Amino acid sequence: MSKKPREIFLKGCNEIAEVLILHGFKVAQKGQTVSKRPNKDITLQVYFQSSHYNDENSVTIIPHITVYSKAVKTFDIKAYKNEYCTGIVWGKQLCYILGAEYKIWNLAKTSYARTVSEIQKALTDTVLPLFDVFCKSSDEIIEYGITQKLDISLSYFLVFGGKETAEQVFQTKINQCRYKGQYMKLYNTLLNMKEDNIDPKYNEFVGAGEMKMAYLQGLRLR
Repeated sequence: MSKKPREIFLKGCNEIAEVLILHGFKVAQKGQTVSKRPNKDITLQVYFQSSHYNDENSVTIIPHITVYSKAVKTFDIKAYKNEYCTGIVWGKQLCYILGAEYKIWNLAKTSYARTVSEIQKALTDTVLPLFDVFCKSSDEIIEYGITQKLDISLSYFLVFGGKETAEQVFQTKINQCRYKGQYMKLYNTLLNMKEDNIDPKYNEFVGAGEMKMAYLQGLRLR
């Protein structure tokens, strides 16, 4: 009797996770989530997403790589006025860490072994070294984030780097963004608003909430 797609997916998750378990990671959700807390603040997580449309010929697996900070979560809940903030410091789908193109992996049939091996290799060669960065001191994380353009959460810079560093990061991010005009239009609107009327929970477009949060924290653009 053939296995159901869900069984194949979870089997793949657990096999892939073996390379992380060797480095102190623990599995949860039947293997769908693998995480590690290297210190009291940081949590490193790999989450395997699947699809409701799986069948015997296609069992989707999409690895999501995320770093969380307890201190950033506390800060974000207050700064964004949102109790559901999770404290994400950095995160990407695995495919975007490996390259610029979107990709999903297939665990069905003959693709199974190749997919497991490919994701294990990517986690070992690319993700674990990135995770190692977040096991270092906050100063080292900030330095790496800036020099390598890692797109770390602005909140992390506010919490651990201070206003001046955060403002420099904020300015650079806006200057290099291809939607700079849209951001500056919002920024100029904020300049003429009362702070009590600014809602960082509301995103008119991607990144609008972060800009509002930054403005409310006193960061200014030149």
